[in-house]
Amino acid sequence: MKEEFLRPGLLCEGNSDERYLSHLIHKQLLYLLKASDRHVNVLGCEVSDVRTTRSADDVLTEARSLARDCQVLFVHCDWDAAEKAHAYVAALEAWRTEHKRAAQPVALVPVLMTESWMLADKGALEKVVPGLDLDGYPYGTPAEVEKHVGAAGKAKGEKLGPKQVWKQLLGADAHAVLQDDADRLVEYTDLDELDKVPSYRAWRKATEAALTPRYL
Repeated sequence: MKEEFLRPGLLCEGNSDERYLSHLIHKQLLYLLKASDRHVNVLGCEVSDVRTTRSADDVLTEARSLARDCQVLFVHCDWDAAEKAHAYVAALEAWRTEHKRAAQPVALVPVLMTESWMLADKGALEKVVPGLDLDGYPYGTPAEVEKHVGAAGKAKGEKLGPKQVWKQLLGADAHAVLQDDADRLVEYTDLDELDKVPSYRAWRKATEAALTPRYL
């Protein structure tokens, strides 16, 4: 059977998103391609150093360049900039009408932010951060990571977002753990658990559509 290659590309919003999302993309593609009857070699994710917070001209110029080297291109923005991510994908789709070999673009929009997805699998957190006290873990289901939630010991009515939850769980080490252990967190994350988060499920379905019919 002939081996096919699939190289994913990523433009992300910030430096803190890069490590987690690039590894998650690779893991998700491998997971989805289990259903394929083709032999597909998923290469490492090529990550641009141009952030989606740059000007639209800069982002689209970089996206078109990266799309020439990849087969699927993910454009990441957090929920508060979702319209921007979808606008970039629409512009790339229009450009692809004359550049058929360029990557299929896919919007990657976590709700509320990338840190939400990182919190979704409680079991993975326990494995990646030994001794972590999860008594203050505020989510009853994976889908609740998309909400601002109350936290133990906080004044009634006060709500925390994902970044504040990470700080509550990890204290001053939160940023370092998120950076240093992002790839290990992806390794231990159960994608079926993550699929219970609506924004992840939407991205997974969009990725499946991008892989069809060439790879699936």
